[in-house]
Amino acid sequence: MHLAQWENHHDEAFSDIRKSLDNVNGMFVAYNSNVDAIKHISEKDISKLLTLVDLGEVQEKIVNYPREIISPVDLISRLIIAMRDGKAAEVPTYTSDIHEWLTDNLVFDDARMGGQAGIISNLLAHLGIRKVITYVPWLSKEQAEYFADLPNLMHPVIEDGILVLKHPRQAYNPEFKPRVNWIIEFSKGLEIKYGEEHFVVPRDNRLIISSRPLWIRIDMSRELYEQIPKLEEDVDGAILAGYQMIREVYEDGATYHEYVQRAVNVIERLKEGNPDIRIHVEFTSIQNKTIRKTLLKDIVCRHVHSLGLDTVEVANALNVLGHEELAYSVISKGENAIVALYEGAVRLLHDLKLERVHVHSLGFYICVVSKDHPLNVKEHRTALLFASTLAAAQASHGSIEHLNDAAMGLDVPVSKDGYGELEILGKYLVRRDICSMDDFVDGCIHTPTHDVIVVPSKVVKNPIATVGIGDAISAGAFVAMLAKMRPAK
Repeated sequence: MHLAQWENHHDEAFSDIRKSLDNVNGMFVAYNSNVDAIKHISEKDISKLLTLVDLGEVQEKIVNYPREIISPVDLISRLIIAMRDGKAAEVPTYTSDIHEWLTDNLVFDDARMGGQAGIISNLLAHLGIRKVITYVPWLSKEQAEYFADLPNLMHPVIEDGILVLKHPRQAYNPEFKPRVNWIIEFSKGLEIKYGEEHFVVPRDNRLIISSRPLWIRIDMSRELYEQIPKLEEDVDGAILAGYQMIREVYEDGATYHEYVQRAVNVIERLKEGNPDIRIHVEFTSIQNKTIRKTLLKDIVCRHVHSLGLDTVEVANALNVLGHEELAYSVISKGENAIVALYEGAVRLLHDLKLERVHVHSLGFYICVVSKDHPLNVKEHRTALLFASTLAAAQASHGSIEHLNDAAMGLDVPVSKDGYGELEILGKYLVRRDICSMDDFVDGCIHTPTHDVIVVPSKVVKNPIATVGIGDAISAGAFVAMLAKMRPAK
């Protein structure tokens, strides 16, 4: 299939899902929401920051690869690593000192909704999903102001023992404080010099300094928990994110086991209200390997239907599941990296007993689905192509205020590099006798144990912002899939 044909398929897919979105009754989205302080960093900014720290300490930290940001040296070293590799990273900090240091020495350009659940909730509301029920355990007054002022966006609260849905701006807890993440975005071509080191940033990306105050808990009040099943058919699907906030041990003696079980219980309560609900977990960078493995083994496996990841997250997941060699192949920049990514997605599908694994990489998406999934491969492809258009619109314009805005993504060309990656994967699958090249040409492949959908995506050459694009891809594909699963009204 030529690039022009993929452009046509994007047009057809967007038109199809545009007409079908109203089939979705509603979505439940939880847990993580925060305020993002965004800084587009320049060479001048970096030079200034480097004068504020000891370069020898920075070099030592780069070698040791800090997994938590405690000091400015930790921050600078992780920023240099991210820029050197051109890869997105998210690193936690448990102190407000870093936020204060950045505010004093860098100053952010803009502030907006952050956190996977917050970003996805606003996006789905703007797309016109008839009911988007968002839940944030630490909803503060300042945080609530960043939720879209739309009537279809709601937050559950208990009033006089009764479950009530209100807009977040009427549902916040006045005693809660805001949680602020720093998003430091860097551009391809930046020249970085420090000490004897000199490199050029290979691609646009960002470093997220994830604020995780000691009061953050992935939790739900007993009253609300008891009444979650009353949502019933109000929700056809749930997108859950933010599990990276779970800590191994808390100051009060509680451990991660308790909060993992609570997370599983909420999923079971959602299923109790609607046995046909589909649950999607959006993965993210989790530095703590114990929490990463626990999330996959104890929450995702058997309790969840769908998992969304990017390339780095696939490698991280494979690593803690015992597939170290495959994880290394995924993360390498070799010419067969897409092959390892496909094999990794298949491994995750079967190891975690999922219906669907969706991997988004720059220029292409891979989705592997179980043989008993109710949709056919062409319908899954339609969902992926809708997500590609959505992400292109977000990258081009920075935000999507209406479904009509998403159509602007159709003007973005399909990635030639992504198309080339598909050819590499196609030749591999043909050599393995998994399919013929004719079978592969439309991106849909059947195997005895699973089905595969692989598509080239639209890529914006100079995106306005990179934060939230992965969320738009995963949420767009998942809700489009639900739209195809629900009967037309």
